[in-house]
Amino acid sequence: MVLKRLIMLLIVAALVLPASLFAFDDWDDFEDDGFGGWDDDPPRDDPFDDPDPFDPEADLGRREDERRRDSDAAMQDLLGGKREEEKDELDILKPFKEEEKPVAAAPSGFKPILLVKGGFTLFGQYQHKNQPTDPKASTLGLMFGSVDEGLLGGEYMGKYVIAKGTMNLRTENPFISKPEVVNNPLKGMNYHTINSGLHHGLYELYGGIRLFDGLTIRAGKMMPEYGLIDTHQKLGMGFANPNLTRSLTVVEGYIPETDEGFALGYRGTFRKDHTILAGFMIGTGSVASPWWETDKTMGIYGRLGYMHEYFQFAVGFQYRQDYYNKGGNIKNLSLIGIGVHANASIAGFEMPVTFDFNNFGMIEEQPGVKIKAAQNILLSLAPGYAFSFKSDWADKFALALRFDLVNGVYKSGATPANYQLFENYTNSGMIFRIGATANFFVKEFSGIGSYAGITFLMQPGNEIAKATPARPKENDYGFTTIMLSAGAQY
Repeated sequence: MVLKRLIMLLIVAALVLPASLFAFDDWDDFEDDGFGGWDDDPPRDDPFDDPDPFDPEADLGRREDERRRDSDAAMQDLLGGKREEEKDELDILKPFKEEEKPVAAAPSGFKPILLVKGGFTLFGQYQHKNQPTDPKASTLGLMFGSVDEGLLGGEYMGKYVIAKGTMNLRTENPFISKPEVVNNPLKGMNYHTINSGLHHGLYELYGGIRLFDGLTIRAGKMMPEYGLIDTHQKLGMGFANPNLTRSLTVVEGYIPETDEGFALGYRGTFRKDHTILAGFMIGTGSVASPWWETDKTMGIYGRLGYMHEYFQFAVGFQYRQDYYNKGGNIKNLSLIGIGVHANASIAGFEMPVTFDFNNFGMIEEQPGVKIKAAQNILLSLAPGYAFSFKSDWADKFALALRFDLVNGVYKSGATPANYQLFENYTNSGMIFRIGATANFFVKEFSGIGSYAGITFLMQPGNEIAKATPARPKENDYGFTTIMLSAGAQY
């Protein structure tokens, strides 16, 4: 009986013991669950450091930790504290943002040019004698609108290529075009671009190259290299009358406004503040005289200047000849001019100064036809001050004065047909103009600036030539005007 039970126990042991050993070997697989095997280090103190996403208890602990963190951040915001940004694997990733494509810009170096300046003369009057022997001059009135500057075009200043094309359209201004108002036929007849029209309105059109970061070579129709007259093409202090917008030399007609020709120039900036200007030009312009049978001029112009934010200065030179060949008689009259132009501007103050001396030949008919020397001096001052505003749209309010002195003038008996006749010119005669302007400017928006204001200009009448046995005294009766003006520039 006992033997039988012992045999049964051995059989059961043979069946159960291998299965039990197999079950204990499977315990090593717990290493993959993060708790380690039997031979690993003890479990971690904080089981939430690496939670099992499928463990409800770990998930509950994670949520409690997030709520505590959000509560602490809200309290810091309420108390004005600075919340530190916390980043972990639970942060939500920012959505993918497509890279914006840059907007196509204008060609490098291209700049559109737009300047319109004009107004309406509310009050204008001048005196005029129908005959030199009349005892009293008649007072006549003028009321007219005018566009004094109408620049339209563009320029390209690339690394090596330069080009410019502008059209200047203007309307007639009686204070310049009427001989009985201004005793200077160069203004009324020969200063072509004062009046409107495509034929005379073309201002500058040239092309060329730029080398060595400053040297330029140009060809076409250009403003002569002379003084700082090209800097007058801006709104400036807001003078709108043609007598007040450009260099006095150009206004009085002693230098062509543009010539067709060839030019060399240099403009270099040093230490970001100092700019040197140098230029030379040879060209031919148009000055027509039916009496002297001339139709063009040949000129050589040059300048040397310095420009700074607060001060600009230039010395200019010109040598010109009026010439025309007819019937084998070669006729030419020369003009030599020297100019000193400067402008100082600081803390709202601005002071442009222009001084020019011209020596030129004229024709004396009596007692015999010969060339006679004549001289002319031009002086112009235009001090001004601008009050700036702290505003989103208002820029400044500018006040400026203008004083022009002309020594060596045409007499009142001069006619447009013979501006080279010495009998109609006097070296000792003198006229002057005084002006004032008040203008309001708005800030530039998208590169466009504008202004509006009122301008007063007066040329007092005076005696410019004493009476002689051959002819009575000569007077310049002058003129007076008040103009409302406005302008814009890009």
